[in-house]
Amino acid sequence: MLIHTLHVEPASIVAAVIFSLIAAGFLKGIIGVGMPVVALPLLSLFIDIKSAAMLLSMPLILSNLPQALEGGKTGRCLMQLTPVLLGMIPGLFLGVRLLLAIDASVAKIIAGLVLIGVACVTLLAPKLALQSRLVLPAGIAFGFFGGILGGIAAMAGPLVFIYLLAKGLRGQAFTKEASLYLVVSSGLLALLLTASSQFSWLDVAVSTAALLPVVLGMQAGQRMRDRIAPETFKKLVLIAVIAAGAELLRHGFFG
Repeated sequence: MLIHTLHVEPASIVAAVIFSLIAAGFLKGIIGVGMPVVALPLLSLFIDIKSAAMLLSMPLILSNLPQALEGGKTGRCLMQLTPVLLGMIPGLFLGVRLLLAIDASVAKIIAGLVLIGVACVTLLAPKLALQSRLVLPAGIAFGFFGGILGGIAAMAGPLVFIYLLAKGLRGQAFTKEASLYLVVSSGLLALLLTASSQFSWLDVAVSTAALLPVVLGMQAGQRMRDRIAPETFKKLVLIAVIAAGAELLRHGFFG
């Protein structure tokens, strides 16, 4: 589906898709996270959400892999993510089934609601603190709903990030667990989409090639990192994401 979608679209649409990936990489270069939050609303203006989710799968894996492996002790980190992964696996299966089954307009409505919800929660930045006895059930719950969002809108991360912060993770510890989770969830997303009749390994190759514009954007963002206050930039981006989510809702209801 993905390679067919890009093949039949005019060159201007393909160029817009590439620009969207560069913009998403630019955000990741500045604040370290948030690529799908920017990429999905931009991409969905030019291609359908199913193709957008497939296109983002490999860049999500490959762009987060260095951070996931940084500092070693990856096996131990994976064990700490066990509650989240236990919930994420069935959630992602359910999310992908919904993505492949629902109508395009319904997918836009769901993605719009997800974008607005994630952006609002991130802007409000609730200071949650989990008690030790709640870490396991909360991890499974956040992983499950994060998996559903990952399957529907390629955004498995934001809910799980809230859980990791509530566990008390900060700095490199947070970045490592968050990146490792994204590598695992995005890898499973790519496998599930490829296993369906709507996508093929050629689509995986296209998704892998999409890493190039993401990396170009990341390099530009990293050079700008010291010139822009990350929190200010992040808030401006999230406000734009809320607007993009509202536009997706409008297209879903009235498009």
